[in-house]
Amino acid sequence: MGASLPPKEANLFKLIVKSYETKQYKKGLKAADAILKKFPDHGETLSMKGLTLNCMDRKTEAYELVRLGLKNDLKSHVCWHVYGLLYRSDREYREAIKCYRNALRIDQENIEILRDLSLLQAQMRDLKAFVETRRQLLSLKPNHRMNWIGFAVAYHLNLNASKAVEILDAYEGTLEDDHPPDNERCEHGEMLLYKISLLEECGLLDKALEELHKKASKIVDKLACKEQEASLLVKLGRLEEGAELYRDLLSMNPDNYRYYDALQKCVGLYSDTGKYSSDEIDQLDALYKSLAWQYTWSSAVKRIPLDFLQGDKFREAAENYIRPLLTKGVPSLFSDLSPLYNHPGKADILEQLILELEHSIKMMGRYPGREEKEPPSTLLWILFFLAQHYDRRGQYDCALTKIDEAIEHTPTVIDLYSVKVC
Repeated sequence: MGASLPPKEANLFKLIVKSYETKQYKKGLKAADAILKKFPDHGETLSMKGLTLNCMDRKTEAYELVRLGLKNDLKSHVCWHVYGLLYRSDREYREAIKCYRNALRIDQENIEILRDLSLLQAQMRDLKAFVETRRQLLSLKPNHRMNWIGFAVAYHLNLNASKAVEILDAYEGTLEDDHPPDNERCEHGEMLLYKISLLEECGLLDKALEELHKKASKIVDKLACKEQEASLLVKLGRLEEGAELYRDLLSMNPDNYRYYDALQKCVGLYSDTGKYSSDEIDQLDALYKSLAWQYTWSSAVKRIPLDFLQGDKFREAAENYIRPLLTKGVPSLFSDLSPLYNHPGKADILEQLILELEHSIKMMGRYPGREEKEPPSTLLWILFFLAQHYDRRGQYDCALTKIDEAIEHTPTVIDLYSVKVC
């Protein structure tokens, strides 16, 4: 870059590039003007000045300068690359690709241009060309880990997961003693997890699990490792082992809904439709009661049973779930419970329950059956919930009455006005 310039101006040109990369655009413009004062027709400087102006929202000038720079030096890969960057900034990806290809005709092994080209090929779903570009990058820099992974991803996007696995195996073969440098351990672990997911995608579940056990010590993300192992065990039909692992995962994060779904699958109590027989509901109730005893602080373990419980059991569980959240003042409570309105009868039970709580708070300042007084804000959140409840049921006059009452109670809560407007 700037090779046709004398040493002083060549250094100024390097300063333009550095200023562009560090977003010091005024400094870059000053350096460009200093060069153009002596060499007004220098194509690469004109192009870089245009690219800098583009970052300052002076697009018309930017295109004029870049085109002038290209006209003055058609054989410069820098001018073509800059023209491509300009098009890319305006999301003219096909034009940008043409410019990158012209730049590569001049400098076939330019790593930066090849990398930019590969990104746009992926963006435009030109996946066959993407594979070829990533192959070129790998052949130019085979000691660069990301080039191996990029090549594997290219084949994966081309629906050739088995070839992607072969590439990652080949990369592992380049490592000394099969160990990456210490500063790359995290990235290497992620690559191993990616490789295992590719084996799973290929249907090689046993091999994927074997690879996971073999490479577990090299995977830094132990949580992801355990999640992957549990998922593979379930897919292999080893449900007891899977259930044990998901219980371990729940002990680490008892508010992860995916773990509960997976555990239900392992114990044979899962339904895609959410419908269960009375016997299955009893078994699920027992399961979640035991889990609630283990994870008393978990919100999920109290919320999930509301989806399958019915009648009095639903009411009891809903009351135990709702009361603390109203006391705490959780604005998203209605959004959390809104899926229950699709279950016949549950909306009626919720309405009856919340109205009883409202009456008790207004009359005695506490929940039914409790001695402790509730803070004044509890009534506010009950009214807030009821306003959304009536709105959901199409009882708009009741909804407006409740939200106005809530605003009168505490006029400084912004959420109240958002609900009223909606």
